[in-house]
Amino acid sequence: MNKEQHQAQLFDPLLRPAIKPVLPQLGLGILAEGIAGLATLAALWCLIHLIADLSLIWVLYACACWGIGAICSSSASWISHQAEAVFSSRLRRQVATHLTQLPTRTLARYDDNALRRLVSEDIAALHHVVAHLPAEIATFIIVPAASVIMLLMMSGPISLLALIPGCIAAMYYLIFVPRYSIRFNVERVAAMETIVTAINNYVRGIRIHRLFNAQSGALADYHDATNRFTQGMVTWVSHVATAAAIATALLQAVATFAIAYWVSYELSPVALAATMLFGLAIVTPSLRLGHGLDYLSSSRVAGQRIAELLRETTLPKGNASLQGDDAKLTAQAIRIHTENGALIEHFSHQFSPGKLTVIMGPSGSGKTTLLRILAGFEQSDSGAVCLGNQSIVALDEQVRHQTIQLLPQTNPVLNATVRENLWLTAPDASDQQLHDALTHAQLEIDLDVDATILSGGEQQRVGLARLFLSPATILLLDEPTSALDHANAHQLMAALLHLTHSQNKTLIMVTHDPALAAQADQLIDLKTSPQFKASSQHKE
Repeated sequence: MNKEQHQAQLFDPLLRPAIKPVLPQLGLGILAEGIAGLATLAALWCLIHLIADLSLIWVLYACACWGIGAICSSSASWISHQAEAVFSSRLRRQVATHLTQLPTRTLARYDDNALRRLVSEDIAALHHVVAHLPAEIATFIIVPAASVIMLLMMSGPISLLALIPGCIAAMYYLIFVPRYSIRFNVERVAAMETIVTAINNYVRGIRIHRLFNAQSGALADYHDATNRFTQGMVTWVSHVATAAAIATALLQAVATFAIAYWVSYELSPVALAATMLFGLAIVTPSLRLGHGLDYLSSSRVAGQRIAELLRETTLPKGNASLQGDDAKLTAQAIRIHTENGALIEHFSHQFSPGKLTVIMGPSGSGKTTLLRILAGFEQSDSGAVCLGNQSIVALDEQVRHQTIQLLPQTNPVLNATVRENLWLTAPDASDQQLHDALTHAQLEIDLDVDATILSGGEQQRVGLARLFLSPATILLLDEPTSALDHANAHQLMAALLHLTHSQNKTLIMVTHDPALAAQADQLIDLKTSPQFKASSQHKE
């Protein structure tokens, strides 16, 4: 299916796994909403007959129909909103799971605003199209069709002329507005995204921008984006204002009533009343075609963004289990190429349990990328990474995460206490165990402190403390001492060596510090030559 076909659909096929389980509920909601709409029409029909027969029975019938309509409408709303809640939950899990399975390089293309929009705002934008689907089907299909049928039955074909104002207004909203607005949509959406980004950047000025004196830049971006948005809206409105005024006039009840009276004033009072009241069959849904259905456009765009994310290629995974707890991590002929050429060629090395291995090399030599490949977060251009005799690609995803843990150089903490951050790794750990882990990471701090107010070095050490609590047998660290002073760095190195030797873990660490590298059990020095092969020094 090509891109144009995807854009023409309200729901992309990739979103169907989330919507499919709730289709029966939505079908029930449509049925209930349809009954509610027909019951309302039946009440109107009773009132029309009351004109010819002033009997209490018609009033009672009308009240009964209104009661049935109210019960069915509220039931339909409850059912459809329940279905939407299930759909949103399933889609949010689907998106979050997909994000965790993306290569780091792919994930880096999405900034914080884009990720937040995908997992929150875009999914919320689909609320109306799911939760209000039964009501919209009743409003735009069931009730108008039934109204036209009743109009024909009670007043004859000539009464269809009363539908002309609503039909003309509907054509304006369905044909003229979309075709004319499409030229402005791209610019309007781009301006709104710039506004949101500028606001986020300006708000972050309290913590970040004051360091760089950049508040004026964010504010200037905001003013520029709002000016472009305003000018675009003014241009758009100036072109559609006249047509919009005509459509709005046609949607007034007086336009329909005038035509209805003209074509049926010689008919019976019942037929005249039916023509005037049921003649609004097209006007009522046409009123919803204005801003009332704007959510369809925003939902389609949001769905397309989510689908584009779900089309991103994920990391390969299998369902194999790990044989033995002491399986060695082995890199076999790893090749890493970038746009600028070869980064690493034919890297092969076996990392032994109970050994701390340091990887060194100049900036840009591929140290961090190699670490991600060893962790299974990136794919090499060729070669393989194995645990024992099993490729990590073939391993079950959960098994791989339980066996290998990567601590990146930038390791932001969650907006929670230090204790809650540590519980992510060891949910059953006691306070004493948490304190011991923090001590090993060279950090003495209260467990109830908000982790987000800590300094960069302290946050890095909270991440390091999680390693001391981790059950993983293979630990990968990217510049773990970059925010530490000389004394703390060497104390941490001693703690890492003790952890490696005492618990027989495989620990691989990237660093630029030659003094720390000299303490390692093994040293791998990455050279800038694209024909690099592992140059290892072993300490016995």
